[in-house]
Amino acid sequence: MQRRLNLITALLVLGQTIGRGMPDRPYDEHRERYSSSTVGLLKLLELELQFIENLKNYTDLLSAKANTLQDLIDSVDRGTEKTLAEREKYVSNPLNAFGLMRRTHQDWPKWHHYINTTVGRVELQALDDILGKAPDSQDMKEALIGMNRIERTYALEAKDLAKGRLLDKQYDIQLSIRDCLSLGQHKFQEGDFFRASMWYRMAIKHQPEPNAEELNTILGDPLKDLKLNYAKATIIHGLSTGNLSLSIQNVLNITEATIQKASPADLEAFIAELLNQTDDDISREMAAFEPSPTPYEIGCRGLFPKRTKLVCRYNFTTTPFLRLAPLKMEEVNHDPYIVLYHEVLYDREIEELKKQSKNMINGFSEPQQENKIREIIARHAWWWEQTTTRARIYQRITDITGFQLFVQEELNVANYGLGTIFGPHYDYTPENYDIGWFMGGPLGTILFYAGDLQQGGATIFPSINITVSPRKGSALLWFNLYDDGEPDPRTLHSSCPVIEGDRWTLTKWVHLVPQMFILPCQPRKVSQRV
Repeated sequence: MQRRLNLITALLVLGQTIGRGMPDRPYDEHRERYSSSTVGLLKLLELELQFIENLKNYTDLLSAKANTLQDLIDSVDRGTEKTLAEREKYVSNPLNAFGLMRRTHQDWPKWHHYINTTVGRVELQALDDILGKAPDSQDMKEALIGMNRIERTYALEAKDLAKGRLLDKQYDIQLSIRDCLSLGQHKFQEGDFFRASMWYRMAIKHQPEPNAEELNTILGDPLKDLKLNYAKATIIHGLSTGNLSLSIQNVLNITEATIQKASPADLEAFIAELLNQTDDDISREMAAFEPSPTPYEIGCRGLFPKRTKLVCRYNFTTTPFLRLAPLKMEEVNHDPYIVLYHEVLYDREIEELKKQSKNMINGFSEPQQENKIREIIARHAWWWEQTTTRARIYQRITDITGFQLFVQEELNVANYGLGTIFGPHYDYTPENYDIGWFMGGPLGTILFYAGDLQQGGATIFPSINITVSPRKGSALLWFNLYDDGEPDPRTLHSSCPVIEGDRWTLTKWVHLVPQMFILPCQPRKVSQRV
């Protein structure tokens, strides 16, 4: 008889052995957050590879055990003695009779013990350990928020994302039915019923998965209540946009009452009518009620008006060294002064910079508050170690800015992840900033781009309609203060979520006090400020 092992059955056994799910742990800000950076996502990918490798080893052991049991079945299968007369003839032979007695007395208990012996204990323990490192619910929530941020910022649609299309680029990737369902459920919970309905629609229209019945036994049926939720999201969106005087609670109550009153046949006909429309028609109909894009979204989409009277040139005047090796400089804006330097960070320096990832921790945009879960913007580290590479970068900052730096001053290395951003902020803090010569005043900021970015990840200044697209090895310089040391509110800036690529940055804030003998003494007139 052909040896066989149903892998799905093995996985069911595995699921029963290692537990039905990982319980949520108490929230810890210092816990690993895989979604916040590509460094973390690489760790998670490595964790999944370990999980699969242990799963392969475990299923091999199960397969070997099943094959051994199949050998037993093949050796004693009495399929040839079908009638009572044939069975009587079999046991009438003393050799057969003795063999039957011995097997049932001596062998059965041993086979029973073998069957009850758990195989792959080492692999099961390894799987338990790996599951203990899996993302928790907060990390999953941050991943959902990141995906939502990418979708909304760049006006992407579920019908494209589900099929692997990001802006004008098609990838050989498709989201699974459970991916679509998870995104739809999150948007429904967040009150974004338009996008929830579109993700539910994509889940309904998804091609059936191979071995769907067996997978659903383990993972749950994604189609359960899916059409009903699609109908609810569509009705809620229609009611809330068609009658703005209704509160959201009234809309929810009306929707529930409508669903309860409708017969199953009427509900099925309504859903069928929705599904018969094309995705493009549904998108146009529902997107007509979408709010206008914010300045932030306009900037991230690269839709700010193009600047004129800007030039690219070589800078050979800031320091004497530049006369020998001038730097490529691109003007971005004149007032406030923003320039982009090209090819000022080299690959070998970037490699050393990325070694700081071993010291990286979760980065937050706001101070810690009791009982509040802060949004993680990236993973970052302070680069304090005195190395020749760090010294060269400091000298290059002096060549770019002309300002005096102390080698003890910090450099900040940051790595961004799935839809993570540093929201609109100033590099000074207006509520705590004393006008004048303030010790911690960040006169200027220089931001090095150290990662390859194909789509997204720009730096924008929404108050002055400036978008800067990152290029690996370039550095963006701007000034945060007026000449007299007062904050310049036009320097409000933010990062955009990455669509494709790896956003690494190296940031140096040039402080005010060390430059007091370099800066001009003439204060700027109040009337000149915006």
